[in-house]
Amino acid sequence: MERQELMRRLDESFRQVRRQINTEWHTYNVHGLGMTHGKMLIILGKSGPQKASALAEQLLITSGGVTGIADRLIELGYVKRERGEKDRRVVMLEITEEGLEIIHLIETIRSKLMLKLFDGMSIADMEQGVQLFEQMSRNMESDVTNS
Repeated sequence: MERQELMRRLDESFRQVRRQINTEWHTYNVHGLGMTHGKMLIILGKSGPQKASALAEQLLITSGGVTGIADRLIELGYVKRERGEKDRRVVMLEITEEGLEIIHLIETIRSKLMLKLFDGMSIADMEQGVQLFEQMSRNMESDVTNS
């Protein structure tokens, strides 16, 4: 198979798997949150209060994206905004008790998704997948474009 055809098939397969993951997430998702909402709650639950910029870096989204996600989580009572004690200009996002309670459900859904996604794959298959995605990430971070 030619390189262009392989790239097309990989792109198509990647998009299909991504759609299937989203569909599956929403099938189990009784709390109405997107995957990034869940990831933000998990980060806040494990790491404690965070600035929007730190969350943006960890979630690989913009600070504006963090604001939109945080607004929804605040509306639901899962997160709160706190001003810094020393510097009132500093705004920290902090998980609430309700947010901590929903993390278990989110992690259960993620676990079901991962088990289904990697069902039937050997350790070697998964290691090869990690290598492929790490290489793709390095490619995207570089300025070099190969034809």
